[in-house]
Amino acid sequence: MKRSFHLFARLKHERGVVFPFTVMCALFMSALFLHAVALYHTEIQFFEEEKKWYEADYLMKQALIYVKQTLASTPENVSSLTQTVSFVHGQATYRATRIEPDVWSVTVSCITNAQFRYDAQFQFNASTNNISVWREVY
Repeated sequence: MKRSFHLFARLKHERGVVFPFTVMCALFMSALFLHAVALYHTEIQFFEEEKKWYEADYLMKQALIYVKQTLASTPENVSSLTQTVSFVHGQATYRATRIEPDVWSVTVSCITNAQFRYDAQFQFNASTNNISVWREVY
């Protein structure tokens, strides 16, 4: 007990310890705050990128529905089709080439209203209404 009292008594006579300690704590708290702000900024950027992909994916799904309906009802004497279709979230351009009597090779390019591009290639079987060999182009 007496020994710890001497330790505090000696610290009592020390001067200039409080201000550097306060500055060090303030700098540490500032660093934590700046780190939190940087994380928030990264999260906002991720959200914006995810929103672009969501809109492009939705546009691609709308375009696929349209392309499947069009190709399923296309006469057999037509060997290729190219068309641009406008939707609410952007526009889609597709190019389809018949490779077998019921099988089409299709390239779809979607551009959202924010000018984000999403391209895909696939094969479409008109008799079974199935998509196969799906490939996204970056």
